[in-house]
Amino acid sequence: MSDSSLDDTGKGAQSSVRRTITGWQRWKFRLVAIAVGILPFVLLETALSVFDIGATEPDSDPLVGFSSLTPLFEHDVDGDVFRSARSRRLFFGPQQFAAKKPADGFRVFCLGGSTVRGRPFETDTAFAKWLELELADCDPKRHYEVVNCGGLSYASYRLTRILEEVLQYQPDLIVIATGHNEFLEDRTYQSIKTRSAARVWIEERLYSLRTVQIISRLSNGDESKPGEDNSGRTVLPDTVKTRLDEASGYASYHRDEKWRTDVVAHFEKSIRNMIDMCRQKGIPVMLVGLGSNLRDTPPFKSEHRSGESNGKPKLTADEERRWQAVFDEATNMEAGDLQQAIELYRQAEAIDAEHALLLFRMGRCLERLGQSDEAREYYIRAKDQDICPLRMLEDMGGILKAVARETDTPLIDARRMFEEQSPDQIPGNDWYTDHVHPTLAAHQQIAQAISAEMRRLNLPDTMSAWSNSQRRSVYRRHFDRLGPVYLANGRQRIDWLENWARRQRLHGETLPKDPAAHLRHGYKQLDFGEVEQAWEHFNAALVGDVKNAHRLLEFALKLFQQGRAGAAADLVERLRKHSLADTLRPELDMSSLVVALELGDVERARGIYNAGGLQWNGLTPDANAWLKAMPDALDRCRDKPVSAK
Repeated sequence: MSDSSLDDTGKGAQSSVRRTITGWQRWKFRLVAIAVGILPFVLLETALSVFDIGATEPDSDPLVGFSSLTPLFEHDVDGDVFRSARSRRLFFGPQQFAAKKPADGFRVFCLGGSTVRGRPFETDTAFAKWLELELADCDPKRHYEVVNCGGLSYASYRLTRILEEVLQYQPDLIVIATGHNEFLEDRTYQSIKTRSAARVWIEERLYSLRTVQIISRLSNGDESKPGEDNSGRTVLPDTVKTRLDEASGYASYHRDEKWRTDVVAHFEKSIRNMIDMCRQKGIPVMLVGLGSNLRDTPPFKSEHRSGESNGKPKLTADEERRWQAVFDEATNMEAGDLQQAIELYRQAEAIDAEHALLLFRMGRCLERLGQSDEAREYYIRAKDQDICPLRMLEDMGGILKAVARETDTPLIDARRMFEEQSPDQIPGNDWYTDHVHPTLAAHQQIAQAISAEMRRLNLPDTMSAWSNSQRRSVYRRHFDRLGPVYLANGRQRIDWLENWARRQRLHGETLPKDPAAHLRHGYKQLDFGEVEQAWEHFNAALVGDVKNAHRLLEFALKLFQQGRAGAAADLVERLRKHSLADTLRPELDMSSLVVALELGDVERARGIYNAGGLQWNGLTPDANAWLKAMPDALDRCRDKPVSAK
């Protein structure tokens, strides 16, 4: 190789190096230009962070926004308390708490929908009130405030706004019970449906920047009109307006699997948001897993499969005719031949297994045939296939448990609690006044479960245990304060709720079909103070199955434990006059004795005791549920001075 060639090679290498350097310089210039361009935003974001301006709201929801933000509570300067805002009282019951939290104060906020509010009754018998009564009685050295933030038709995504507000009021505990109202309001999720995974990832990170938050708020203004805001979120009015409030609301519900999936995903996001909000503020939070009425609530609306699920096509006209013919024949058979009815229903199921009313009917037949495990499965499927879903879906219950487990959040499993106390683990009118709202006794048990969990967590560490007699005494005094009309007012609200949900369309499905159903229906009517109507169903239950006499006496004990000694006494005395009384005479004597003592009628109790003779010998609380409820009952009836209660 010649020297000139070497020289040319060297010059080429140098030229390549110069080009590389020049290229790098150009890239460096571009990077510097980009850095200079974004520097103001970095500095602005840093300054906003330092001065805590434009913070990302922990409940920021990419799926929904609201047209305004009316506070739930307003400061009453004269009384120095926060009271429920007048504009909110239609949806929330009247509540108040001290504007300045006492030094010995302990404050709990309970968030949820109408179940938390205590419907069909008022907040005075919701679990929040029973919890407050228990805490105050078990720990009189503290000042307890349990504030009921249950809003009619309020879903989880609305509760995030309520939580944002109440976290400012120095809570010591947040209790969240939600899940039944997620399908009441229409949200399109249209902008969410079309987003790719990459876009979701980028938008979520941009949405966390304070600068973006401020720009978004300025561009959206006050979100004065429902619809969609600039980020594509559905904007809802501040006041709930459900689809069922519209004349065409019931008819607007149709099978829409994609919408269901989106609603369930939104529910999970809302639950996680609320837990995060509490954790960021260092406030303990509990979840309550709600259940629903399975055996005494038919689905609100049924439709044939649409071809969207299970990979099966929509029913043809011929298939639908065959299905209807078999379904009608099975309906006629239910009154006489249950086995033939269930066989016909199975033929209909083979044509379409997604029709909610069919699944409910099958559950009812299987239950009456004694096949309780399979019956429970069909009742649950009927609930989940309801086209107008006013009860929490199974997927949502699973999500609640999974989130509680993953986040180490205490979960009060009220659903499981009532299932375990129901025959065949199928709850009905024995624990729910309608499709979802718990009975008075159920609310008390939820409160007891929350207080037990609080003791376990030492929240606070000064609370003692509550004895049975203390509980009954406090409950009884509270019922006395409410007065005799309170229960009857609940019946009026039930009627309104059933009209709202178009329940009259399936009125026949709600009527008792067997002795056990008559018994549960009677329980429900007693909760509304309708004694004579309840006894019509109790008599039908007793005629159909003599074992129901024992079940009625067990129910009387539950009334007694609820603090409703008067109602228990009436039930026991009616049983004593019934033709079946001789079959349970010892139990009736003991129940009459205990109730008489509870009501202060010591002479009557002693008369029953003296007439009983030897039947009391060797009787211990472990052998008798009534004596277990009042262990000193027999001692108080013996011929010696009666001890103070």
